[in-house]
Amino acid sequence: SLVLDTNVRRVLSRLFAGEQLPPPTLSQGERRAAERWLPDDPGIAATWSVAVMELGALVCTARRPTCGECPVTDLCEWRSRGYPPYAGPARRGQAYAGTDRQCRGRILSLLRDADAPVSHEAVTLVWDEGDQRQRALASLIDDGLVVETEEGVALPSALRTSAVAPLRWEESPGVPTSPSRRR
Repeated sequence: SLVLDTNVRRVLSRLFAGEQLPPPTLSQGERRAAERWLPDDPGIAATWSVAVMELGALVCTARRPTCGECPVTDLCEWRSRGYPPYAGPARRGQAYAGTDRQCRGRILSLLRDADAPVSHEAVTLVWDEGDQRQRALASLIDDGLVVETEEGVALPSALRTSAVAPLRWEESPGVPTSPSRRR
């Protein structure tokens, strides 16, 4: 399923629309455009989603992107246009601390660092608020980014390897190699 968090929206906006930031609110047009880039295979789509989230969180950041470390810099429309600044309406900053997004990130970080499925009890250690933790975990499962096993929860087997390093866009099966090749 399509994951369009803040990081994914920013990466796709820069990579394909050539804009520093996406619009403040998600539109149906932006959702349709993002769906064209999502691989058809659910396992590959989950890997792709995690990779793009990580790319946005670690490399293609909002304030200080490190384009020299980006594995898809040669495909980046924002770069090819000379990094034009955001020209849209004023953006309200969203607090990160305490959000479901932060909770999801902590759960994913725990699972990325694990060599085996993680018990539900261990997941409770990364976030105190039980209802929010359960909601975040359920949304990760619904998005196909986490799977439940007999032992607890884990990243899908396709995600066991590092999702970002080495991400080679052109070698990812089912992913178009350039913005002109759309479904």
